[in-house]
Amino acid sequence: MYFSVVVPTYKDRERLLLLLEALGEQNINEVPWEVIVVNNDPQEDLILEGNYSFPLTVQNENKPGSYAARNAGFKTSKGKVIAFIDSDCIPNVDWLDVAYHCFESDFKKEIGVLTGHVPLFFKDPSNLTDAEIYEKYTGYTTEAYANEGHAITANWFSYKIVLEEFGGFNNELKSNGDSDLSGRISQKYKIVYKNNLVVHHPARYKVSELVSKYQRLLGGTYARLFKENPKGFKNYIFIFLFRRFRFFLKKFFTVYPKESLAIAKVCFEISKGVLNEYFNLIQGGETKR
Repeated sequence: MYFSVVVPTYKDRERLLLLLEALGEQNINEVPWEVIVVNNDPQEDLILEGNYSFPLTVQNENKPGSYAARNAGFKTSKGKVIAFIDSDCIPNVDWLDVAYHCFESDFKKEIGVLTGHVPLFFKDPSNLTDAEIYEKYTGYTTEAYANEGHAITANWFSYKIVLEEFGGFNNELKSNGDSDLSGRISQKYKIVYKNNLVVHHPARYKVSELVSKYQRLLGGTYARLFKENPKGFKNYIFIFLFRRFRFFLKKFFTVYPKESLAIAKVCFEISKGVLNEYFNLIQGGETKR
């Protein structure tokens, strides 16, 4: 087995089926690969019916968090290269083929993480919601992220032995686990970015989804960096809120009024949600998934 594609999922059956359909259209030939779907919902079994052109395994991981699910998936995998993708994403048809040629030319085994472009797509590009307008200007900057020694799990390939060497993801994190692991891997191996390695990610449609995203990210940052440093965490929050305000001011003068108003609304809701989560965390509350 060459590739094992690991897909964590939580109450996302409809979009998962679209991903599996897209994986079935991969144009890679004569290279064996499998898909492992890890159900992270302990309250409901995931049953996938239908015939797929690739071996498909569904397994459960009851510990909350996508990183716990990813660890469970790669540990039971058969492939020498593990591919991580999110259940709401759609890869290009040559996704696996591009990755295959990258690894086949890695004669010195220097790749720690192979990552690529993650463009956003919208439900109706002609009629964006406030959240989609915000995402339009704040999408994934995966190339810059890779240059800093990091990658995101929406589009991530690694040798299985590299993941095993570093112990996989931190199971205790519900966010920021990709930053943590890729950062550690980059101390020894290369983080390689390929612009033609493409996975499409949906923009958040509702403002509440964006607020949840930033609260989840804040929880991961807190657990990883600030749990024992409350003063540092307070400073981090101040900088975060300042950047939201600065972002709004910049867009106020450079985009259409309708878009600047939408950005203002979203920045306000995100800032309010982050402040609420800040007080939840410093009072000992649980991080969000």
